[in-house]
Amino acid sequence: MVTDAVDPFVVFTRDGWKCQSCKVKTPRKLRGLFADNAPELDHIVPISRGGEHTYRNTQLLCRRCNLNKGARAAGQLNLF
Repeated sequence: MVTDAVDPFVVFTRDGWKCQSCKVKTPRKLRGLFADNAPELDHIVPISRGGEHTYRNTQLLCRRCNLNKGARAAGQLNLF
């Protein structure tokens, strides 16, 4: 398994502080709160499904979308 030291704030900045699923704004001040639009780090292919803990396999999702996604693979791997 490949792992990187992934800094969530680097991912959030890269993703423009917007949910990559529904495109809602996710303000930094909501990080760690239970608000629907709180920013959360998501593994596109979940670790439990063999996904890597890398920048390429992570994205910003709002809390609502992240809860709805669960442990399913959804989204698009970032190609950079």
